[in-house]
Amino acid sequence: MTAKASETPGTGSVSPWRRAKVGAVVFGVVLALGMALTLFGGGAKDNSATPQTPGDSTPTSQAGGSGPGAKATSVKGGVPVGYPRTKDGAAAAAVNYQMARSSPGYFTDAALRHQVLKTMMTPSALSQQEAQDDQTAKGLMASLGVTEQTAPEMVMRAASLGTSVRSFSEDTATVRIWMSEVVGVPTENSKMPVSGTWSTYTLILQWQDGDWKVATIDLSDGPTPLVAPDQSASSTEDMRLANKEFEAPRYAG
Repeated sequence: MTAKASETPGTGSVSPWRRAKVGAVVFGVVLALGMALTLFGGGAKDNSATPQTPGDSTPTSQAGGSGPGAKATSVKGGVPVGYPRTKDGAAAAAVNYQMARSSPGYFTDAALRHQVLKTMMTPSALSQQEAQDDQTAKGLMASLGVTEQTAPEMVMRAASLGTSVRSFSEDTATVRIWMSEVVGVPTENSKMPVSGTWSTYTLILQWQDGDWKVATIDLSDGPTPLVAPDQSASSTEDMRLANKEFEAPRYAG
């Protein structure tokens, strides 16, 4: 998939969770970088993770499924774990696991990335997921022009806009998450200014060792809203200061 420029400012960005091709498009004298990166989790398939035939979507009561009885009971390696064996529990797990994969440290620190994946993935999906995420992180850092010195300036934020449980049994759940993501480097000469994107993640989870674990992850674009006509992008300095002032939530619920 190749990133396409949008006629509406702010709607042409694509998710950081794709790799392989990077394209640059010039709008007048302004350079905007669009990235088309294939999904991290696309190949980490667990053949035993065959979900039930999807029926009607079942939205959870809150984004992330963070209602009564659907919160994690503890945090392991920076990842919330310990969910109930319910629809809301599976939705909460899916959101929090994807949030754990959406921080700057996840892309810049291989040890942290491997720790997160070991906590959230099924054993049969782990090695392939690690290999794919390592490759994608390396490509993304190169695309952004992030070095050891500029890594602290990198912006990577994500928020869940809603969840939908497509299928559920006591052993397997398929959860879709509509997410908004912000990624870029707020410096004057950045290869990619801070940009927003909207994505839908589909996670298949399996109940293993008393908790929900991720067997596969899939990704599609959108739904993507229009940018309000009376809004414009903030300056590089404003974005840099906002990234320092506003602490990113570690997880939902």
